Amino acid sequence: MKELTLMVCPHDTARNPGGWHRMVQYLTARLTARIHFERSSDFAEFRQGIASADLVYSNPTDSLSLIDAHGFYPLAHPADTYDEALLIAGPEGDLPATEAIHGAMVATVTQLLPTRLATQALRERGIIPASFAHRDSWLSVVRSVWNGEVPFGILYRDAYESLSPQGREMVRIMEDTADHAAFHMLCAQPARCDPLSTLTDLLASMGADPEGAAVLADLRIPGWLPVTDADLALLRALVA
Repeated sequence: MKELTLMVCPHDTARNPGGWHRMVQYLTARLTARIHFERSSDFAEFRQGIASADLVYSNPTDSLSLIDAHGFYPLAHPADTYDEALLIAGPEGDLPATEAIHGAMVATVTQLLPTRLATQALRERGIIPASFAHRDSWLSVVRSVWNGEVPFGILYRDAYESLSPQGREMVRIMEDTADHAAFHMLCAQPARCDPLSTLTDLLASMGADPEGAAVLADLRIPGWLPVTDADLALLRALVA
């Protein structure tokens, strides 16, 4: 039996590794291939290995790189699940207006798409930060704002929602984006995953299968939708 390697965005596996193991079991039971789930400890390790994987669930920026530079095919994206950004401030004092970010330092993970979403929204209102303090993780952004290293931060909304109640109390939300334009994708290497139609059909039908619906609920994914050319064009415009 052929073996396919699946890699998943480290943020998603850190939050719910068990759900992805069940996804692997579900796919393996219905395909003529065994799926090997290869976890990454951080984004550096993830990005080093994804080009050689067979299936990859990744953020919009990494997905576009796989598609454009490595010939991957976008199989599907989660329905009604989008990458959005939060503008955050520390826990003390009056909550600042978003305009206070103009001319201030902002902590963020600079190379990821939520940063672009937030800065684009700010730029449209004439709000320009003085500089960005790069952090290696969203949790580091939270800590930097909480301990006063920087007054403001840009945070991936999903990262905030995965924090403990105590973690959420470390910062306050000033504003959030609602672009509904960026999303994670499940991409496949066509040469290894042929026929792709088998995979896309299986993903599309998961919600109608009680066992598949249970796996989706565990992953907090309402269902899978196809990635259209219009979707990809909009994403490319965002990251340009």
